[in-house]
Amino acid sequence: MKQIAVDPQETETSGRELGDRHTELAGHQWTRAKSRALAKGEGIELDDEHWAVVVFLRGNYLEHGLPGAARVTAKALKKHFSAQGGNAYLRQLFPGGPVTQGSRFASIRTPAYATDLSFGTSY
Repeated sequence: MKQIAVDPQETETSGRELGDRHTELAGHQWTRAKSRALAKGEGIELDDEHWAVVVFLRGNYLEHGLPGAARVTAKALKKHFSAQGGNAYLRQLFPGGPVTQGSRFASIRTPAYATDLSFGTSY
């Protein structure tokens, strides 16, 4: 996985140990089958492109913890998937927001400020 620089000040769980985050994720008992079922309920058929985003989000959470704001994760996603088209590509895969929907499918906590109801948008 490509290293993404994240400002520790912007990371809510940066002080927690990697082992703690790993234990938290393991406790969710995440499986691809659960993600597929959840996605199907939202009208999305997960393919290899979706899985690349889900795996990136899980790895990014393990490495950096939960950011204090969704924009940090959105920025990391945009940078990692820039060759495929960045935000436009990610929004095509996850119309409910790559951070919001992607985090749900990855069984990780959604960062703060992922949805702005006043504008009707989601990261």
